[in-house]
Amino acid sequence: MASNNSSFDRHADTSDANDAEESFVRIEPFSSDNLVSMRSSKRQGNRAPISLHPPCSSPTFDQHTRLPARSRSRKKRLVGKNGSLKVSARNVPRKTKLYFADIFTTMIDLHWPWVILIFCGSYVLSWILFGLIWWLLIAVRGPSVCATEVYDWVSAFLFSIETEQTIGYGSRSITSKCPEAAIVLQVQSLVGLILDAFMLGLTFAKLSQPRERMKTVMFSEYAVIAPRDGKMCLMFRVGDVRKSQIVDASIRMQLFRKWTTAEGREVPFYQEDLKVCYDWQNPDNDFRNQLFLLLPMVIMHVIDENSPFYGLTPDELKKSDYEVVVVLDGIVEHTGMNTQPKTSYTADEIIWGYDFVDVIDRKFLENGKYFVDFSKFNEICNVEMPLCSPKEFYETQH
Repeated sequence: MASNNSSFDRHADTSDANDAEESFVRIEPFSSDNLVSMRSSKRQGNRAPISLHPPCSSPTFDQHTRLPARSRSRKKRLVGKNGSLKVSARNVPRKTKLYFADIFTTMIDLHWPWVILIFCGSYVLSWILFGLIWWLLIAVRGPSVCATEVYDWVSAFLFSIETEQTIGYGSRSITSKCPEAAIVLQVQSLVGLILDAFMLGLTFAKLSQPRERMKTVMFSEYAVIAPRDGKMCLMFRVGDVRKSQIVDASIRMQLFRKWTTAEGREVPFYQEDLKVCYDWQNPDNDFRNQLFLLLPMVIMHVIDENSPFYGLTPDELKKSDYEVVVVLDGIVEHTGMNTQPKTSYTADEIIWGYDFVDVIDRKFLENGKYFVDFSKFNEICNVEMPLCSPKEFYETQH
């Protein structure tokens, strides 16, 4: 811990020395795939610049957080931008047995090519198996004793398909002279019904799983930090492009970072909840994280004295090692199944001094309906604000 803190102190002294010459700081525009449009730039350019105090030293993100080296990759994450989990289980005792104990869930988790292969293969194997049984039965009892028009392997295989799929062309059938044929017929019919129930149920469950529904829930590519009515807020945007709504939606935000306890134990992924809301003027409301996704919403975490970002300067924000995971929980309106879209933001995806461009306006009317311009969903615009920690920002306001 001592080495980590001293390392950060040396970096902070160098940063302060370089920034002390400026009377105010304005963050230069940041864009990814032209996130900031020319129209937004012009609108921001008309604002008169305000004089801000120079950045000053501030406590670290947390004295328990170890800052990574400059060359360390920022792409390592627990949750992908598309919601995929970047965690895999290894060295699990009896893993195969555990997976086969819940074979239905295991098959649902398979990719579509494997599901289609299993679907087709199960039917073909059952046809071949019972085709062999019918062929052996005819070979032992003789032609036309147990089944008519069944003489060889090919006719036995075709009879197996007709029996299991209840095709019944009319030329092949069992006789009343062979009780063994009646038993095989009943067994094959039951096996066919079980296969139909399992495979059709698997296909329906795979098609209707809420994992596909969450693909139409959009999260902004970047999170931003900007003031709202004097409150410093960490913000991201979420929107649903479908008309069918996600019922009883709620959202939560969790911070993952490295932590060292007082006893010296290092926790690689210390997890803590961040309070989120959409109403920054009333962030402590009991329903602050209950969403009605009628419009794209800007969800925010108000950075106050209880926030882990309270003493974090922009430079520390960029260089600290952490990941903010966002999870939206809700029920799919048509199926009643729970869905859980998710994304995450790493240190280089949280932008200081920017806010989101509006995607809807009261003038956006067409055929009596408001429309949302999702082409601006990821656009952000520059905001004048000091390059200091939220703690120092609040101190200057008083």
